[in-house]
Amino acid sequence: MKLGSLLIFSLLLAAGILTPAVADLRDLGVEPLQATVTGRPLGLGGAFVGLADDPQAALYNPAGLAWNKGVAISAQDGNNISVTQAYPSGNNYAFGFALLKSQLSKIIISPTEEANFFNTTAYLSYGAKLTFIPWLEQNVFFQRFALGFSVKGIVNQTLQRTGQTDRSATGWDVDLGMLWRPEDWWSVGATLQNALPKSSGAAIKWDIGSSEGIPLTTRLGGAVKVIGDIGAPIFSDGHEALFAGEADFTNQQSFCRLGGEYGYFKTIYARLGWQQANSLTGLTSDITYGLGYRNELWGCDLAGYREPTNNQRYVTFSLLYFPADWIILRSLDIERPQLMLEQPIEMISLQDNISTYDDKIEVSGRVKPGVSVYINGLPVDIGADDSFKTVIPLRLKKNLIMVEARYQGEKKSWKYKVFRKTRIYVPDAAQSKNVTEKKEKVENLMSLGVIEIKPDASFVMEAGITRGELVSWLVKSADFPLAAVSRDLFVDVPFDHPLAPFIKAAVDRNLIKPFADGTFRPNALVSKKDGDIIFAKFGTSNR
Repeated sequence: MKLGSLLIFSLLLAAGILTPAVADLRDLGVEPLQATVTGRPLGLGGAFVGLADDPQAALYNPAGLAWNKGVAISAQDGNNISVTQAYPSGNNYAFGFALLKSQLSKIIISPTEEANFFNTTAYLSYGAKLTFIPWLEQNVFFQRFALGFSVKGIVNQTLQRTGQTDRSATGWDVDLGMLWRPEDWWSVGATLQNALPKSSGAAIKWDIGSSEGIPLTTRLGGAVKVIGDIGAPIFSDGHEALFAGEADFTNQQSFCRLGGEYGYFKTIYARLGWQQANSLTGLTSDITYGLGYRNELWGCDLAGYREPTNNQRYVTFSLLYFPADWIILRSLDIERPQLMLEQPIEMISLQDNISTYDDKIEVSGRVKPGVSVYINGLPVDIGADDSFKTVIPLRLKKNLIMVEARYQGEKKSWKYKVFRKTRIYVPDAAQSKNVTEKKEKVENLMSLGVIEIKPDASFVMEAGITRGELVSWLVKSADFPLAAVSRDLFVDVPFDHPLAPFIKAAVDRNLIKPFADGTFRPNALVSKKDGDIIFAKFGTSNR
């Protein structure tokens, strides 16, 4: 923590002492060597420095390359295109490359003058965790901390101004970045973009012989995944909610950026962002939006945003590819852990879709030296012999047990489904082959809430079932909507009867009929003949 704070402090200090002077481009509000042309970051309002979790990290925070791989192609039109690549080594560091072609048109200078700006820039980047240094390999902080840099050069740059000769230029500069991910669900990052002063030679050199320094931009940001699977503060299997924020500073303008992303089963994403710019031309703000798709091999993003320099709105599309043979970190040599479920009578392997009557489950196993284990996001104590044992409470219905093995920044996870059932009692007098065969099915219905009992009561499976019980089970299992009952249904079913909504749902669907005398008789037993008729109607209604 102290080292991370020191690095952030150093970045802030550098922002105050390294800012170079600028000339023509400053007057226009143009930031050369800045890249905001890619889909996902724009959908988040540009708040990407503290996230940097896809191949476009080289443009925003090169330190993020240490966790990324793949190729991304983004385009607004034929004059605004970018190609980025993150190529991992498999040893906690990666190389990045980017080529950008950008254009800003109709930049208003005065009522009678406007400018157009064209730029082509190439990036060479590197991002690494410091665990490649032997004495830092086992340090937990450095397993989650990365530094990076980008050397970027202007291949071609042209400035057109009304009434003036077109001017072209070349130039270069360096970006520095850091990214810290203390947990899987939150991260912070910072960059110094255009970090070198003009005196070092990092400058824009115009064709008329003049040169100007490239304005330094300091960007500080963070991201937090509040809803997710393993490790997130709020657990949800299949749903994610992420928020990102960022503040950018130069000597001529500042930005505040905020963004949010909702993900469905790590496949479909919706994004919303907000960015506010305070520049020489005044205060402007804008809402951005985006959509995305991901799978293991490729993805695509769509985003809309407003460019504050010329106050025009753009739509950007990105296509991403994640080659399967590009490895971010060499595979951890560990098989799926053999966990054990202990019960009073027997010991069986923990497998998916296991059923149990117990309100807890004991999980044990063994790991390789140096591997830590997390179960449902909580660390498990590892013994001197590399074994572990813990007890996980179970709730009725379905339980998801998530086991995660971590080693030097890499993790592998497995999910196990456990179904806790409600036990029912079958009296000796009711024991028969037919009743026993149906016992497990009834237990499953009780565990799923189709059949309900009070917490302090026991369910006794007897030979008969009442009309009220039957309709409640059918309505629950079919998930029929329940309407409010404001008047008495039958002589023996007042509006406030506990089963009134279920009886109304069943009668309205003609699954069961009242008696000719105007009674429903919810406590009367259902005969086999009547039951067969009701179930035949129920099956027809569910086709």
